Amino acid sequence: MVMAAMWFQGMDTFSDDNTKILLVFVGLVALAMVVQAIALIVIAAKSSKAIKDLTASVDELKQKALPLIDSATQISRGAESLLRENAPKVRTIADNLVESSDRLVDASSAVRAAVQQFDVTIADVNRRAQKQVARVDGMVTTTLATTAEIAETISNGVRVPVQILASIAGQTKTVVEGALAAVKAFAAGLTASKR
Repeated sequence: MVMAAMWFQGMDTFSDDNTKILLVFVGLVALAMVVQAIALIVIAAKSSKAIKDLTASVDELKQKALPLIDSATQISRGAESLLRENAPKVRTIADNLVESSDRLVDASSAVRAAVQQFDVTIADVNRRAQKQVARVDGMVTTTLATTAEIAETISNGVRVPVQILASIAGQTKTVVEGALAAVKAFAAGLTASKR
């Protein structure tokens, strides 16, 4: 400001001192602007690099998080469908239990013997159900083991003949190459004997 005021005051007469001061002032302003420009360029480059790194981190996070979210969604859909399938059954069982308990309250003296027999029957059914579950579990385990053995047998049944064919092909190649070498040697011997 002072420089500009001095310059405007002495418009009509420019002295060498005023001109030098004005040039120094303009030079300092230009130097300050260059330093600011360099600082802004450095800040912009660093910001650009930081934005790129942040973008890469966000992309990596998205790639890792999206499969987890998809898996969670599939699991929740499976659980929801399982609940929908079994909800009517549970309601029916609950309704049946309520109805049975109401009947038992109404006829308590006459039903005590039937309840005891019912308990025995339930225990028997439960025992039978547990035996059946164990049996089915054994069958499934046996089936899975047999399936694994069959798959291994089929794999061996395919792999072994292929290995044998590969071995035969290699041996045939060796024999043919030996025969060709012998024919070449014989032909070379005939050529040499004719000379």
